[in-house]
Amino acid sequence: MIVLTERGLRSALRIRERFPAKTTIFAPSCVVGRCGGPIKDRLEVDTREGDRGENDRRDKTEVDSRFFATDVPGVIGWIGPMRTILPEVWRDYQVIVAVMALGIVVRLIAPLANDKRIDPAVIVVDEDARFAISVLGGHQAGANACTNLIAEILGAVAVVTTASDSLGLPAIDTLGRDLGWSADNPELFKTIAAKLIRGGIVAIRRDAGSNRPIEALPKSLQAKIGDISQFKIDEIDYLINITDKLMYNGFPPERTLTYRPKTLVAGIGCRRGTTEATIERFVDDVFRSKGLAIASLAAFATATIKADEPGLIALAQKYNVPLIDYPLAELADHPGIETPSERVRSKIGVAAVAEPSALLAAEADRPIVPKQIGPGVTVAIARIKDEEAFILKTRNRFNAIKIH
Repeated sequence: MIVLTERGLRSALRIRERFPAKTTIFAPSCVVGRCGGPIKDRLEVDTREGDRGENDRRDKTEVDSRFFATDVPGVIGWIGPMRTILPEVWRDYQVIVAVMALGIVVRLIAPLANDKRIDPAVIVVDEDARFAISVLGGHQAGANACTNLIAEILGAVAVVTTASDSLGLPAIDTLGRDLGWSADNPELFKTIAAKLIRGGIVAIRRDAGSNRPIEALPKSLQAKIGDISQFKIDEIDYLINITDKLMYNGFPPERTLTYRPKTLVAGIGCRRGTTEATIERFVDDVFRSKGLAIASLAAFATATIKADEPGLIALAQKYNVPLIDYPLAELADHPGIETPSERVRSKIGVAAVAEPSALLAAEADRPIVPKQIGPGVTVAIARIKDEEAFILKTRNRFNAIKIH
């Protein structure tokens, strides 16, 4: 949060009370005074993993004479014009709340706004805390949701002007976001949203993933957006296809927005020292040859004795998915194994690794792709039985890429 006055600081502190571990307040030296000198250990910031390259990230311990510590927890002072510190805040934070006049913010962020996929959410709160205004990143960056929350905290009026919100239409670009869904062709977001605003018909076809994001759509829209079975094909303007399969659905690709739910677990077995590139190449080959989308990968799974393989750990980190490992005792004779190997049993004491680890992680009965054998690596794929339960388990119980 950025403030310019003592009154603004008081409002920012009220917001910070709700999220003390996730918020930092920046205030000019004339408001907070210079109490602690240059910061030696800069407050750790929440950078967007995956959105920034390593070359774009500054060392968080870099001494910057523009900033200084204050006596108030979570408040950092700055020296100089606000325009000199805003680019750094812009780069390092996912949400920026500016307690000041809207015009100031618009002028200062205009040169910084570049890509809605990675730009931070920007919310403005007026000095009297009467209004919370969603300025930038309403849907993709979550500014609208943050605006409503801030308005609730301050007892202010939330001002959200995106057309879909104003008209009670669904935000197509946020469908399944909390479950980690991704879109193959996000360039259709604007086109489909515009079609809905103009009263067009958008159908949904889903063969994987939770139905909750669809059930959460406003009831008033059921006549214009709903299951594909409700409409005649020739009256559909656009199709939202929610699937983990690589397949042509019969509807024109240029009018099909494809969402990839996180529904697939790849069980992995590998020889000691198998490289990341070798594992990745074979995993990709298996997914592609079996008509499955690698974008729907939710996790890798393996035996605990393989969980320290550098190649496997690196691949899980590259795909930003957990690596779940199981003791051999849990893998032994697990129901649903389709290709047991006595050769494997003679070496490690169990007849399979890839299949039972995938089944255990996905809580599935049978693999959708039984064990495939590659150069020093085996891969089996299972479809997650309950996507929401899986996401909840991996988010709430584990914090690292490697899950025990």
